[in-house]
Amino acid sequence: MKKLLVILALVVPVAALAATPVPYLPVPKGAAVILNTGSTNALGYRIVIQQSGAAEYIKGDKRATTTVPMAVTTKFFTDLQAAMPLKVHPMIHCMKSVSFGTSLFVWWKGARSYDLTCGTNILTNDAYDVAQALGLSAAMRMPMHPVPALTNEPRVPVPAPSSNP
Repeated sequence: MKKLLVILALVVPVAALAATPVPYLPVPKGAAVILNTGSTNALGYRIVIQQSGAAEYIKGDKRATTTVPMAVTTKFFTDLQAAMPLKVHPMIHCMKSVSFGTSLFVWWKGARSYDLTCGTNILTNDAYDVAQALGLSAAMRMPMHPVPALTNEPRVPVPAPSSNP
């Protein structure tokens, strides 16, 4: 019995460290989705934003409907349209902290971006601007630099982004 309690004491805290998945939200036609996956030390969030500026988001146990300023919304959708199709952009890889590393994705018109936290482009800044307008994220403009593979280091091919959200 003591062995069982010791094993449970060691296993339960490890299971609690896993990042909690961010719940889904309904996505109206034409809306875009911004997902920050969170990490073991930070809550993730999901934002559904429409071209009218209407938005719904969820972070932890908070779910709300609100409006994003039109200047932010217009810039986001203009840059998103210019980046289409999202799946043709090259995937960039970067090193991340196990405890603090998050991923940031954008879905629109059936396509998903690569992880926008690896490298900086206009969509990265726009997604953070939308999140910041909703009070979900501080300005995180620190570019992550890709780490080149060492010579003769074996690499497993990374799967291509899916077209389903």
